[in-house]
Amino acid sequence: MRKLEPNPLKLQSVVVTRIIGPPPRAGFTLIELLTTIAIIAVLAGLLLPALARAKEKAKVAKVQGELYCVGLALEMYADDHEGELPPVRVNCNSDLAAHWCQFPVELATAGYLPKGTNQVMAANMEDVFNRGHTYKYAAPGKSLLNGSEGARYSLWVPDDFPRSTSTNGAYYMDPKTSPVRWVIWSLGPRPNSAESQHAHAPLASQSWYRRTGGGGVIARISSREGMPIQTP
Repeated sequence: MRKLEPNPLKLQSVVVTRIIGPPPRAGFTLIELLTTIAIIAVLAGLLLPALARAKEKAKVAKVQGELYCVGLALEMYADDHEGELPPVRVNCNSDLAAHWCQFPVELATAGYLPKGTNQVMAANMEDVFNRGHTYKYAAPGKSLLNGSEGARYSLWVPDDFPRSTSTNGAYYMDPKTSPVRWVIWSLGPRPNSAESQHAHAPLASQSWYRRTGGGGVIARISSREGMPIQTP
């Protein structure tokens, strides 16, 4: 039998391949890389606004749920106190001026709602959209001025309540004659917007939050007859 001799050219090719390695694969060109980045940027630009709107809607739903529970707590408090509601807090002191219509601590001390850990959050009902501040509460009648009993609180109510589209209205300080028994509200996703800071908020419909991206308050209202009303 004839003995096969190794092919020197083939051996040389194998040795060179082992030393040098396989030929490198082609990578992205600069144009391809820039095109990919541009596509990702366009997709992000389309998705981020939608995600922001969805996040805002979820927070609005959370606020509405919490206001519903707080409204029940107010009604339970009134049932246990012969129909009396907690007083409205009006603060003029420099350290509490931003906490006007602070949520009533009475609901926390009586166990209807959780207690807070400091003076401005004595009732742990923080506004989802206004961190460091409670949801706001107002009712015609009894009020506390800087912690002391003061004048009765006057609540502005539009003439066409509960539609509340009229710019005409009146101030009520007697709960027996006021069309509104109480109102609780959040300053909404944009607390400093013109709508949220409206002179007749939270009962004027012009001050209500209506769409994602807009300003306005989110409120829950009880009529004199006890009918619950939620703003859009």
